[in-house]
Formats: sequence, structure tokens, C-alpha cells
Amino acid sequence: MFNVPILLILYNRVNETHNLFQVLRKIAPEKLYVAADGADTAADKLDYNNCLKARCVIMPEWKCELHTNFKDEHLGKNDMIYQAIQWFFDNEPEGIILFDDIMPHPDFFPYCKELLNRYRDQKEVMHIGANYFNKKEQRRFWRKQKKAKSNEPSYFFSAYSSVWGFATWKDRWKNFTNKMTELEGINFNKLLNNYMDKAKERLFWLHRYNILSKHKLQSFDNQYNFHIWYKKGLVITPHVNLAANTGFQNQRRRIRRLHRKTFPIMPLIHPTDIQQNKKADHYLFKRIYKRVYLKLFVAWFNSKIIGKEVIDV
Repeated sequence: MFNVPILLILYNRVNETHNLFQVLRKIAPEKLYVAADGADTAADKLDYNNCLKARCVIMPEWKCELHTNFKDEHLGKNDMIYQAIQWFFDNEPEGIILFDDIMPHPDFFPYCKELLNRYRDQKEVMHIGANYFNKKEQRRFWRKQKKAKSNEPSYFFSAYSSVWGFATWKDRWKNFTNKMTELEGINFNKLLNNYMDKAKERLFWLHRYNILSKHKLQSFDNQYNFHIWYKKGLVITPHVNLAANTGFQNQRRRIRRLHRKTFPIMPLIHPTDIQQNKKADHYLFKRIYKRVYLKLFVAWFNSKIIGKEVIDV
């Protein structure tokens, strides 16, 4: 039995929910929270059936304290995520959060448990991530780890949060709002100076913040990262990828690059101090946020504001 509470956020992905539930069955969590968005009446007529089928997948046969929060109406991604996590932390002081299209490695769960315990009182550590996108460094780290010849830390501290499977604490989540009201009246550029030395990088995020603010758009990934920066927090990032986003497998070619295989990481070797790895963050910005994530954001923005799709090249 696994004694860290887990929140699972669902919508209408039946096969993906089934596959993820098979992983959860193996660890048998003692507490499982399941939040599910309602069907979109403007979408395909099968949406209601798929939402119902996805919910029916969750039938624990082990001794499990199951809590459900199933919506009748369709809230949409950002409102659903916000309400689900808020509900989770109304009941638990810490835990793991998974979406229906995430496939975690088995080591993801003991990794989260150990780090939740280790950094519970270190308030500057706000997020325990599962994703690592530097293939070259991952291969190097994995080869050394496999030969048991490495004393290199298993993770580092970053400014960038990945939300494809993560763990955090109630007090770190506190005051988050998907409308960014906590950021009103602050100097956002000055906030970025705490994390970024290069002007181009700061300008990129300032531009992103201004777009979301001007158009009053909700983008959980971005707004959650802004929340961490506002609290002067840092993110734990593993040196190997611990969770795959299966939702990217059928996406455009450039976006599919975000899909990564997963690798083991246990037992953990801990770093000696809590300090941002700016070199790793700069790589992440150049290769992921400035390229692939930018593609995702532009496509999402155009669909929201302009109402058109972006053709991949």
C-alpha cells in the first residue's frame, strides 16, 4: 500500500485512463481522489459516453479511501484543474497530482514520497516535477547510474515547473489563482530577475505574461509557474524523465518531441544545497520553451483569440 494521497484529474480519455489506472493498481494508494470534468455539450455526441466510461474505469479492488468530485457541467481544462487541486488540498496537506494522459514510471511514486518528506519544511521548494527534456544529459546520467559509478545528485533545482505528473504541498499551493490576481500591481520584470540573467529570456516571459493579462486568458501551466516565481520558489527536476505525456503521441511533429520515454531513478542521491541550476534552465528555455512550447502556446492562443489553427512546418 502507498500512503501518499493521489489526485487523478479526468475528462474523456477512456484508454489513457485505463492505462494509468493499471499503474495505480500496482502501488495500491490508500487515498485516491478522482475529479472529472463534465461532457462538453458543444462537442461530439460521444463526449458524454466517453466521460462516463472514463469515470467507470476507477474501481479500486484494494482497500482504498476513494473520494470523487464528478462535474455535471463542462468547466474546461483550466477551471477544472484549479477546482480539482483546490478540492484536493481542502482535504490533504500534500500529495501527488496526475492527469489522465500521463503515464508515470513506477519509480515516480517513491521519488515523490521521499522528496515530500525531505522538503516539507523547506518552503522555498514548491514543486516536485517528473519531467526532464535533455536527452543527451539523460543518457549520460543513466549510463553512469546503471554502472553504479555515479555519486551525482538524482535531481536539481529549477525555475521551470512541469505539470505532467507532480507533487506539492497545500501551503505551497495556497493563494494560487488561475486569474493571476496575486500578481496584480507587481513589477513582473523585476520578479524575473531572480531567475534569469539573460534579457531575451526575461523579455520572452514578460511578453507571455502581458498576453495572458491583456486578454484575460487562463493558462494553468504558465500561471502556476508565475505563482512559484511570485513566492520566490524553486522546482525539483529529476535527471531522468519519470512521466510520459501520451497525449502528445498523435500531435504535430514538433510537439511530439515532448513525448519522452521514462527511466528509473531510485535510490535517490540528494544535492548538498538548494540552488537554481541556471545552466540547465537556459537549455530548457532555448530548446523547449522557446521552440516547442512556443508552438503549443501560439496554436492555443490563435484558437482562443483568432479562431484558427496553426499549420505545422
